[in-house]
Amino acid sequence: MKINRLFIVGMLLTLIGILIYKSGFLDQLVTFILWPLLSGSSKGKTILLFVIMGSMLILNSIITYHKIASKITFLDKWNANKYLKFTLILILSTYIISILIEVWLRLKFGVSIFTIFVAEDHTASTTSIMHTHVFKSILGYLPLGETSSSNINTAYSLLKYVYPYALIGFITISLAYITGLLSLDSRRDFHKIILVFALSLSIIAMMDGGIFSQPAIIGIFGLLVIYFLKKPFSPRNLIKPTLIILLIILIGFTLEIAGTNQDHHKLTVINQTGNVNMNGYHVSSIEKINNQTVYIIKPTTGDKQTLENLSNTFKDKSNGYFMTWNLFTYI
Repeated sequence: MKINRLFIVGMLLTLIGILIYKSGFLDQLVTFILWPLLSGSSKGKTILLFVIMGSMLILNSIITYHKIASKITFLDKWNANKYLKFTLILILSTYIISILIEVWLRLKFGVSIFTIFVAEDHTASTTSIMHTHVFKSILGYLPLGETSSSNINTAYSLLKYVYPYALIGFITISLAYITGLLSLDSRRDFHKIILVFALSLSIIAMMDGGIFSQPAIIGIFGLLVIYFLKKPFSPRNLIKPTLIILLIILIGFTLEIAGTNQDHHKLTVINQTGNVNMNGYHVSSIEKINNQTVYIIKPTTGDKQTLENLSNTFKDKSNGYFMTWNLFTYI
């Protein structure tokens, strides 16, 4: 096989991803550099970005060199843009399904959809319609799931709450990878790099973050730019991708505002065991409803700090809890 430059780039990216996972080499530096793109302090998304990009470039080089797609009749029926269109449909459908699972979970417990759920089994894991981890929980089925390094939260504790619906992610994420790979076809190298980068971010967001996360916004925009790209290039090609992304951002911001409560947090604790020290939370009311304990607390810190404090308070004393949010504490 003739080794082209994209094959070499793919090998280097994959090697960097493996090095970060195995030894922590370059971990902090690379994670810091990529934070604006991945919006996460865990090295898990950094590793995924390098490995997905690298593997796609390697496999595309092999497929292109051996002309594998043209030798398989059913694969040769669609052109690159049709595969890209199907990939976009898969990715967007997965984002929507993850939100529906989030809504179902809250309806099941009789709480507002505008809440953050924290599962307390094993390592605490959060999820919400604004930043979902329901499909990330399927990593619990892999060997790294429950025993993963503390630097990589696989959201294993969420699995029992979203099973079996989370298994949909196995299918859609795998298909998106395959059809995304086929959408590279024989494009120019520069377009392949953009497409692989956008695909990797979009696939990461399928597992971690969902449609309103930074990787999804950047990834979908990149995919749409390539999809609507015409020859010769014109700035007009960017109009549709930009409008679609602005619409997604607007919907996300509207939902964030709709769910914001600046006056208090409503905390619904599931299966609380024993007495819990709630000093420092300014509790204004407590109500016991079946297996749920509902607290109304006055916020004294930002939501992120409040969630961390609550995780320590209810560790080993509940199965988890739902908490309303205040967007303005993140700004």
